[in-house]
Amino acid sequence: MRWENLYVAGLGAYLPEQVYTAEQAVADGRYGAGECEANGYRAVRVASAEETGPVMAAAAGRTAVGRSGIASEEFRLVVHASVGHQGQDVWTPAHYVQNETVGGHGAAFEVRQGSNSGLAAAEVAASWITARPEGGAALVTTGDSFKLPYWDRWKADEQVVYGDGAGALVLSTRGGFAKVRSSVSRADASLEPLYRGDDAWTEAPFYDGKPADLAGRKRHWLSRNEDAYDQTIAKINENFGAVLKQALAEADTDLAGTQWFIHANMCKTIIEWGFHGALGLDPDTTVYDWGLDYAHMGGGDQIIGLNRLFETGRPKPGDLVVTAGAGIGFMWTVAVLEVLETPAW
Repeated sequence: MRWENLYVAGLGAYLPEQVYTAEQAVADGRYGAGECEANGYRAVRVASAEETGPVMAAAAGRTAVGRSGIASEEFRLVVHASVGHQGQDVWTPAHYVQNETVGGHGAAFEVRQGSNSGLAAAEVAASWITARPEGGAALVTTGDSFKLPYWDRWKADEQVVYGDGAGALVLSTRGGFAKVRSSVSRADASLEPLYRGDDAWTEAPFYDGKPADLAGRKRHWLSRNEDAYDQTIAKINENFGAVLKQALAEADTDLAGTQWFIHANMCKTIIEWGFHGALGLDPDTTVYDWGLDYAHMGGGDQIIGLNRLFETGRPKPGDLVVTAGAGIGFMWTVAVLEVLETPAW
């Protein structure tokens, strides 16, 4: 989708103060030394019992809304995105975030699309506010706290370590410091079984009392035939390449014409081979090294990464920023932003 009147007006993040290093996790027997060396993560932030996903998301949201300068009554929508448990069962965390940030009577709902949740939520919000004659603003938040016994941040998935944190993004039809030139999403539901596993349905959340085993589910599905792994990688690469190509074309540019690239905080192998190597990216045009101290924050890496990038003051007017996400299911989203001004914050 090529956007004509869509802007980023605010960004925010909330990162817990407690730091747990990968080195200490190895010493504690929580993380394998070989995995630590191969994956490259240095640390995670660990939320307190009070710092649930929605609580952190609301804090990030207040920062983003304050930076936007947009009055609360202008917000037509709040979308909250997440991956893990949100602090309570049978509950609507989006309304908590709304009440703690902008209030009002706009719509509020959730998006749960794995690691692509933040960017998927942003696409939904963009479509919502631009489709209405009155326009207005939307607040998109992400927030996750990965805790035992439900989620083992060090072992839930191969090559991924999960850190706690939250991000927030304000979209507006009336102006901002960056213009959204384009965004594109694409799904390939044939890859859905990859994270479902062996078809062993459960009757309730956390039914067997064991931590989520995403790695085991993947191993089960990929073991169905000897070509399964190569076929899966080929599909992932094909779909991501198609989304990136379309988003760049609709933004009237190519990758060489962009200055910054924000991707997920994945492990060293995936990033150096799948992004930097395959796309020819200079790591200095990303926040990759910074992200190794925070690890993979669910669906929030891209929004939190954008916040980090703009907080450094490096993007200049005229620069183009690409942000890309992928989530289980599978779905990919790529957006291209044009920097209009360096925000005062």
